[in-house]
Amino acid sequence: MSGGLPARQRVIGGTSLLSLQVPVRGRTVRVRLKMEAENCFGSIKARTAEALLGSLEAAGRLGPGNRVVESTSGNLGVALAGLCAERGYRCTLVVEPSTPQHSVDRMVAHGADVVVVREVAGGRTLTARLDAVRDILASDGTAVWTDQYENPANPWVHRWSTAAELAQAVPRGRLDAVSVAVSTGGTLAGIAGYFREHRPEVRLLAVDAVGSAALGGAPDDRPFKLPGFGSGQRSRFLTGGQWDRAFTLHDVHAAVACRRIATSTGVRLGGSGGAAVLAALLHAQDTPAVSQVACICPDAGEKYEQIYAHPLPAPPEAGQRVLAALDNLAAARLENGEPQ
Repeated sequence: MSGGLPARQRVIGGTSLLSLQVPVRGRTVRVRLKMEAENCFGSIKARTAEALLGSLEAAGRLGPGNRVVESTSGNLGVALAGLCAERGYRCTLVVEPSTPQHSVDRMVAHGADVVVVREVAGGRTLTARLDAVRDILASDGTAVWTDQYENPANPWVHRWSTAAELAQAVPRGRLDAVSVAVSTGGTLAGIAGYFREHRPEVRLLAVDAVGSAALGGAPDDRPFKLPGFGSGQRSRFLTGGQWDRAFTLHDVHAAVACRRIATSTGVRLGGSGGAAVLAALLHAQDTPAVSQVACICPDAGEKYEQIYAHPLPAPPEAGQRVLAALDNLAAARLENGEPQ
């Protein structure tokens, strides 16, 4: 790797499950956390980045002398930068002001060029990022866009890697639902595809942010935007039949969920993981038969200073169900030993 970064063990996939026991309306719900921070480069996007690059290489579109270009909110950029350094590709990554500085620094340390666009009102900053990508493609004939937003390798890797691992780790009959926060939608699309085919009894929960357009809502400003959660455009991978329930949560409530989990269990999740856990408990509240829910946790909390290092803004007004779920998390405990 370039830039003098310490080498992390080169592993993609095979991430572990942690189990939390959470009291919900007089019963205990087991919440299983798929800990994707264990991948090299620190997130689930190591899977995505390797699949995107591999698909372009296999198609003959990417090879020596090419520049890889992508728009990213953080995690994918870090993984692409690291993999491009390993494979000898130049790499240019387009980010926005809300991208964590920790992530930008890691991209640069891996040798990537980083372009920062200006924030655009009305939740349209992603459009500015994509415009910048297209400008780079038009001006550099060696540039190749991995296109995490439409490249079918994105959902494919989560169908045959992430979802298959999860299904194998949790025996049949011991999983009621899987909760996935959305951004490009590739992770949820892949996981839904696998479970619809192989474990159709498992319910799929789609979790989006207020002000996000990922599931078809109208984009809007998100003053406390959590990177990797939600999107300024509708997912190209998702249709309504790929999930059973959709939850739309405020970024601040997802951040509060992260803090409650950290305080009660010592586990620091990234923002989208906290959102997935919060939605899982909302589902369990009004579905009494639910006893076990898996949550995809794309990364850990080390880059989220806005969650763990600074006071959170005042939470927006919340219904009793959200407040109850956050209270439940304050009483969560980490299960000892192997998940049951």
